[in-house]
Amino acid sequence: MEFSGTGTAAGGKIEGVGTVSGGYYSDLKIDGVCTVEGDLEAESLHINGVCTCNGNVEAKEFDCDGVLTINGNLRAGVMDVDGVVTVKGPKIEADRIDCDGVLSVEGEISADIIEANGKLNATEIVGDRIKIKSYWKRGLVSLLFKIGEKANLQFSVVDLIEGTTVELRGVRAKSVNGHDVYIRKNCNIDRVFASGELSIDPSSQIGEVANA
Repeated sequence: MEFSGTGTAAGGKIEGVGTVSGGYYSDLKIDGVCTVEGDLEAESLHINGVCTCNGNVEAKEFDCDGVLTINGNLRAGVMDVDGVVTVKGPKIEADRIDCDGVLSVEGEISADIIEANGKLNATEIVGDRIKIKSYWKRGLVSLLFKIGEKANLQFSVVDLIEGTTVELRGVRAKSVNGHDVYIRKNCNIDRVFASGELSIDPSSQIGEVANA
């Protein structure tokens, strides 16, 4: 592991402030403030500090409790986000995503299973089972909400959501398509289409509804 800066890098763990080269790592844990130059691939990647990756990130097991910015795409097997992850590339792909923090991409989020009790921002979200229940979390995430887009503090914002089973609360979207669709409280959606079951809470604002 090539590490330059003030801190230590040993046993797959980076502490302090510095830069590490991209490449393949078995298990990598970042507890300090780190910049990764190039693409990063790992069996297991844990972010507890503040990290910027100037490339793509791929990991079988991805866990972020800190703040991560990726100037590329993100691909993971199992993804667990309790902090803040911002992807500047066009795509986030995973087998399963669990998000209690903030996950943002300037493009598409795609996963078989998506369970979010935090905040998702994307142009498009695609999956088999999609459950988004936005809320304003205390602590670091709450602080970043205040600093960020004040108009949408408690809402996930997505243009298109498409899945087999979709359940939403606190979501602003242009279009939601699915087989079974459950719109819970505090949603604002331009168009909803469901080919199976459809449930809409009266507190949500829906423009057009189509139920086959």
